[in-house]
Amino acid sequence: MFMFRKRRSSLTRRLEKARKRRSDETWRSVEDEAKGLLKKLNYDQLEILCTAVESRGKDASNCVLLPPENQPHVLCCQTWRWPELHDSGQLKRLPTCSSVTDPVYICCNPYHWSRICFPDSPPPPYTRFAMERLKPEDRAPSEVPLVCRDTFPGSLTTDGEDAMVNPREWCKLAYWEMAKRVGPLYPVEMPSVNVFGDIPFGDGLSLKTLALHSFSPPDPVCRTRCKIGLGVTLSREEDGIWVYNRSDNPVFVNSLTLEDPDSPSPTKVPAEHCLCVFDPIKAAYQNFEWNFTNCYGPVDPNSVRISFVKGWGRHYSRQEITSCPCWLEILLAPCR
Repeated sequence: MFMFRKRRSSLTRRLEKARKRRSDETWRSVEDEAKGLLKKLNYDQLEILCTAVESRGKDASNCVLLPPENQPHVLCCQTWRWPELHDSGQLKRLPTCSSVTDPVYICCNPYHWSRICFPDSPPPPYTRFAMERLKPEDRAPSEVPLVCRDTFPGSLTTDGEDAMVNPREWCKLAYWEMAKRVGPLYPVEMPSVNVFGDIPFGDGLSLKTLALHSFSPPDPVCRTRCKIGLGVTLSREEDGIWVYNRSDNPVFVNSLTLEDPDSPSPTKVPAEHCLCVFDPIKAAYQNFEWNFTNCYGPVDPNSVRISFVKGWGRHYSRQEITSCPCWLEILLAPCR
């Protein structure tokens, strides 16, 4: 019993030491609440929480379940990740959290949550002509209505090899280093997929593995690849395609439903934030108005482009995404 209490006290001290701290009066009350929460956790829960916090999410697969009263998940996120967090409306649970459908408890592992990104510039509005352009065959039955993919001649990736014939695939992933595509297309059937750097963070697409196909990459590619870390989680959800940035660096995203067609520019998703990057309903409205060829090169309206660490466009030194060291293209599947 003595050894058990000693181990428990050790875990508690480690978690208290790892707290994110602020000096204002409001934060003192949060710290007091966090101490009370730690007393409620059993030894196994303390160990899971401590492992997740000290690894900064690299080893955070297990859930810490508590009753949802008083929003303990918000308190944990404030204490160990985001002291400036205000409420649960700023949070979204990662799709990889195994307790997402638990009807009784809520997961309080702070690394099972992401902060919702609110871009400075709002996405383009719906066009008033959209409903005239929608047809029944443009929607997949009993699924989120993704926009149909044709082999668009301006797509950098499809280019004659569009072979999405597996009805279970909702997208394929193409990894690029500057203007060169690296490795084969990666089909995705599960609702979510992890794309990470050189460490195997669970199941998903390892860019290190794909990089074996890249011979003598330039220094900017090697430096950027080393900064990807946990990378991103891509998830197909009821309201569209979400990107969860789990790395320590920003990612930059371009899609039909995020940008102004006349002046495309990527949206910055900071580290540890998430964003809906493709809204299928809005895409149906925007699709026919999109300027498919513009000053930034050809655009595939049914793809989402993600650059790791480096941005491009009018606010950056790189004018086109093909100048970015490491980037990913999400190729949405055809309707059926």
